[in-house]
Amino acid sequence: MTLADILGTLKKHLVAELVVLIVVLAGGFVFVSRQTPVYTATAQMFASFNHNIGDNGSNNGEQDPAELGFNQIQTENTYVTSMLETLPTLVTTPAVLQPVIADLGLNTSVAELSDQIAIGTSSSYFVNISVNDTDPQRAADIANAVGDSLKTQLSDDSYSSEKTYVLSYLNLSVVKEASAPAEPSSPNVKSFMFKMALIGLVAAACVGLIIEVLDNRLRQMADLQRIVAAPVLGTIMKDAAFRDAKPVVVADPASNASESVRRLALNLAFISPDRTNRSNVIVITSSGAHEGKTTIAVNLAAALAEKGEKVLLIDTDLRKPSVARHLGLNGAVGLSHLLTGQVKSTDAIQQYWKPNFHILPAGDQTTNPSILINSNSMKSLLDEVSGLYDHVIVDTTPLRVANDAVVFAKDGARMLVVASQGVTIKKQLKDAMQELAMIDVPPVGSVFNLMQAKQGGDYYYYGSYAEHEGRGLRTSLLGKFAGKDRA
Repeated sequence: MTLADILGTLKKHLVAELVVLIVVLAGGFVFVSRQTPVYTATAQMFASFNHNIGDNGSNNGEQDPAELGFNQIQTENTYVTSMLETLPTLVTTPAVLQPVIADLGLNTSVAELSDQIAIGTSSSYFVNISVNDTDPQRAADIANAVGDSLKTQLSDDSYSSEKTYVLSYLNLSVVKEASAPAEPSSPNVKSFMFKMALIGLVAAACVGLIIEVLDNRLRQMADLQRIVAAPVLGTIMKDAAFRDAKPVVVADPASNASESVRRLALNLAFISPDRTNRSNVIVITSSGAHEGKTTIAVNLAAALAEKGEKVLLIDTDLRKPSVARHLGLNGAVGLSHLLTGQVKSTDAIQQYWKPNFHILPAGDQTTNPSILINSNSMKSLLDEVSGLYDHVIVDTTPLRVANDAVVFAKDGARMLVVASQGVTIKKQLKDAMQELAMIDVPPVGSVFNLMQAKQGGDYYYYGSYAEHEGRGLRTSLLGKFAGKDRA
């Protein structure tokens, strides 16, 4: 599947994808709205080496840094760095946090308070004490109190196991007190919703692709164009007019349905401009049953006959004949009788609607129709009628049932494949096209049948030209008669 195919698939299932995206975003918004806001306050301190501590804890006065040697400065920096590494552990101890709880009157334990505190150090000797709390002012108070308590603990004398002084040379100075934050640090609604939007888009795309994989029916013209390596010569809308016993160009010549059939007939003429042996024989087939091939065959034949050209419509579907029933004709005698020599062509062929429009029904169903279809009598008949008529339309058995259409196409006839929206099974159509390609019998075109009107575009929006022309003609005639009356 190419990138264009993927984009086409996503566009096809846009409604379902939008529903998924909206559901994900709505769920994310409800979730984040129910979260308790958490505020983060940060106090900043600076760590340095304390030169004010003398032996045994006595203060010998401040030492001028200028008097320090390079090696001593490096030693002091190393000491400060190593002490900073102990602060994240030291700040969670009861020695630091218990005074904070007592001073602020917090209703919490040392373990719970330590979970609210995060301390960060850097090579620049800045120490950041961050506290998370549901109350912004309390978060600031705790951060400042922890800084003070930590500084106090480092300044106090501590003892070794031998009860001798162990002096701390680390000094912490407050450079920025924590203040109550105006906005919560968690949840970050914008960041969270952005992530949910990304998740929603991915989920929507996955849903679209899954629907495409699970949906085995032909839904879009793009699907037909990908499967059938031939141009789409016509799009026939799903219209109640095609249920009539008569072809639409006979029952309602000014309808939109009639215009679509005429357009198919015109496009077919462009595909076969030059007359060769049996090139005027058009075989109508489909991959499966109930795709409307007989409806297309009947209406296409009528549209060609409407122009005054001699047309013969043959029902070669000897397994399940339907042309005679579709047109309301008596199909008791037909092709099967003609091929077996039981009747003459004049007895089997019937005239319909116009003198130049003839019908050859299938006749009786036979036990082995393939023998008749592949017989020399059938070939001779097609050779004869292709020379007598301008167009010979052949309604055949679906490709999934039998290869009758292939037999005709191998001898020079043009094959037209009918596929219906929501009816045609894509795998069946693919298999049929692969078989045709393997034996080198490609169709000259396809018809997208039973197309939903909402996909018909401007054609169905504006209506048929015949309808507008007829309306204009009636208006013109009424105007003339009105003018005569006034005269």
